[in-house]
Amino acid sequence: MQSFSVVSSEVLLRARGECLLAPLGVLFELDTVADCMAHPVIRPFFGKCLQTELMPRMEEAGRDEAVIAACRYLALRPTSLKVNDLMDGALDSFRLYLLPLMDENTPCLITCLCALVMLFAGVRRSGEGYALVGSDGSMIPLERDGEALASFSRLSCDMDADSLAYAALADGRIWGEDLRRNELLQDRVTRTLQDMQLLGLTETLKRMSAP
Repeated sequence: MQSFSVVSSEVLLRARGECLLAPLGVLFELDTVADCMAHPVIRPFFGKCLQTELMPRMEEAGRDEAVIAACRYLALRPTSLKVNDLMDGALDSFRLYLLPLMDENTPCLITCLCALVMLFAGVRRSGEGYALVGSDGSMIPLERDGEALASFSRLSCDMDADSLAYAALADGRIWGEDLRRNELLQDRVTRTLQDMQLLGLTETLKRMSAP
């Protein structure tokens, strides 16, 4: 697990929360991270991810502080940052804050990765750079992480799940490594993408939130 020993547990948890929530906010056409936490589908999904995957993977030294931070987050006190403003650099943030925590036993984080793939598979060239459709329908210019965006621009959320999972996970320019090396992870990503395509994001998150 990547060490963040110089960062407080509260700051780290907030960064991971924003990284997780912002792409969902764009896909659900919400305005802010706070709106995500008030959403009847996203909030229980985030709560389960927080309890079962994020908290158990916090560094032991900051576990007590992280519990307090989690309570604050669940008390609807997250940042009011605009989700659109978090998209330029969202791939960098996912690699830094969530990817090191993810394996075949983190279904919520895998769902977040799949949501990110579905969102960024819609990125398209715009002038000399790339752009993404934001939560309000406007185009968000993306300047960071050009190589990863170039890879995503060749994909489509309408690709069959097997092909989309293979192409997205295999590309080291997106994640910095070939994620297909973990076959169980690849299988979970494929099945989650299938659920999103067939059932929709709302139903997929509801199923993930179920006890």
